[in-house]
Amino acid sequence: MKKNIVASLDIGTTKTCAIIAERLKDNKLNILGVGVAHSEGMTKGTVANIITISESIRQAVSSAESQAGIKISAVNVGVAGIYINSMRYRNFVLINDPDFIIRESDVEKLIDDVRVSRIPSDYFILHIIPEEFIVDGENVVDNPVGVSGRKLEATHHIVLAQKTSTDNLKKAVEKAGLKINKMILQPLASANAVLHKEEKELGVALIDIGGGTTDVAVYVNGAIRHTRVIGIAGSHVTNDIRTAFNIITEQSEKIKIEYGYATPKALVQDYEINVRVSPVRQVTISLSILTEIIQLRMRELFTIIDNELKKANLKNQINSGFVLTGGGSQLKGCDDLATEVFGKQARIGMPMDLGGGLSKKIENPIYSTAVGLLMNGVPSIPTIKEEEKNYSSYSFSFKQVFKKVYDFFKEF
Repeated sequence: MKKNIVASLDIGTTKTCAIIAERLKDNKLNILGVGVAHSEGMTKGTVANIITISESIRQAVSSAESQAGIKISAVNVGVAGIYINSMRYRNFVLINDPDFIIRESDVEKLIDDVRVSRIPSDYFILHIIPEEFIVDGENVVDNPVGVSGRKLEATHHIVLAQKTSTDNLKKAVEKAGLKINKMILQPLASANAVLHKEEKELGVALIDIGGGTTDVAVYVNGAIRHTRVIGIAGSHVTNDIRTAFNIITEQSEKIKIEYGYATPKALVQDYEINVRVSPVRQVTISLSILTEIIQLRMRELFTIIDNELKKANLKNQINSGFVLTGGGSQLKGCDDLATEVFGKQARIGMPMDLGGGLSKKIENPIYSTAVGLLMNGVPSIPTIKEEEKNYSSYSFSFKQVFKKVYDFFKEF
């Protein structure tokens, strides 16, 4: 029996992670191979050096292939960075069916209308995700197909990606000898891996703290309502430690991982750490001072997110709290600090729905994005047709324009 093999690639500022898995019938994942390589050449989530990133990809994939005992040719790749934007788009269609039954074609009309909407010239639509459907101005439904009504309205969450940034990502992957199967926004992938269905229904905010960026995704009533990429993350904490104690980046990262606390409340006792920075120089670091430095940066990050959610009128809709994931969430007491800043319960999110194989190895927040990229359902509706892959914001054919005008007059 042919196995359903899937592969993912999470390219971060500090590490590249590749996972090869078999997707089982119950949608669980049998992890076959995991590869992690040091990453350089990414700046705030975007590729700055194609050659170094492609080498990092090659190393991570080679390690995963050796464990899995199979070769892969295509991967699902996570997309993030400061050049990701999102917007909401609301439109409607009048139902022409004699019995006024909503068909799949009616929903597709709404999607086609989103596809030809005006967006910034150097951006393309990465995802179109339905937030809600409204029938005749009253009934809100998850799936309107088969429902009786005369007018179908929809609100879609549109994720926009910069063409230049994603082109560089594509070049790096192809230089490593692979093809891209899907490009998926990283916070959506992480959400798939760590969030429960009930949390999405009640309202939840996912915060994926990486090396160069922090990704935010908010779900309300089971649908995505907000996405944001923030240019503050784990590497900023490392740089703060390096600057404060005049030590090199590698030592700062090691100290952060081994001794880092996000809040003094999580600190059991204060003591001093001796760090040898050269053959003739040693630095003594107080754990309480280290914690204070880390807390300042993490509090700044959470405060920015809190203000963003208030501005978007979403803070009061997050009833099930906040879920932290990614490498930066491993700081001891990170969830406690988040609970304090947001005023709502926070927890650490681990990859779920894993089957056998090497699953135990990846039960860690640093693998959330890579695991989510393997799963079905991101996004729920395809957004880029083959003839539209030049990614131009005005790249729709005359046939599409004519159909749009024709449909308008027909409905009128």
